Amino acid sequence: MQDYPSKVVLGPVLAGLIAYVAGFLPGVGSAGDITVMTTPFPPYVVYQEDTDQASGPAVDIVHRICEEAELTCLLRVEPWARAYETAKRMPNTLIFSIARRPDREEQFQWIGTVAPYHVRLFSLDGYDVPEVESWRRLQAFHVAGQMRDVKAQYLENAGFDVVKAPSAEATIRMLYAGRAELVAGDSLSLPYRAKALAVDDMRLKVVAEVPELSTELYLAASLTTDEIVVRSLRNALDALKRRGDYDRIWAIGGFVSSN
Repeated sequence: MQDYPSKVVLGPVLAGLIAYVAGFLPGVGSAGDITVMTTPFPPYVVYQEDTDQASGPAVDIVHRICEEAELTCLLRVEPWARAYETAKRMPNTLIFSIARRPDREEQFQWIGTVAPYHVRLFSLDGYDVPEVESWRRLQAFHVAGQMRDVKAQYLENAGFDVVKAPSAEATIRMLYAGRAELVAGDSLSLPYRAKALAVDDMRLKVVAEVPELSTELYLAASLTTDEIVVRSLRNALDALKRRGDYDRIWAIGGFVSSN
């Protein structure tokens, strides 16, 4: 995976800064630039704070899409809630990797799938949470959920008591602190995040699958993004998939796409 330098807005000191990504056709921002919003989502989007580097297969895919479409794309890495709200309201703005749900359908222009996503409910060894075939049977347990995250919203709508946190890492800390018995996450990403937090990731156990949320994640554009830009990006993604470049990127490092 190639590393892409990025100025990221992760705290008040850096608020308001937008920077560009080498490989995302770097340059000084202009009216014709496309802003690309994302959030740390390891191992698909890995942000190295000490070097301001963004890497991972999803980053590579979007880089290649912009390159194929001959567009100047400027990357911003922010917390999910901020990335989501920015992508909804700003013209010529993209966001990845985002789940395509009915309540979001009319809020974005959907370009295409850029990442796999397999949602599981995780608990910890030592917690009295059974492994079940239907996730709905776990409704009696508290769930740690990220604000503005589709998994947390879905479980809350299904009647679960969801305790909100500002980031995926914070939900994992809540699980280990005993403030929740469950956390929902991608089958690859959540264990990866737990290991990075230096907690005992061997205690993690999958107690249920959530097939209703297990679908590929998208690259999407704000409703005010130029239709010509959206069409160019869709054509570029289709070309990557037809040539096999999409699958080759995901194959690097042992990732498997469901495309």
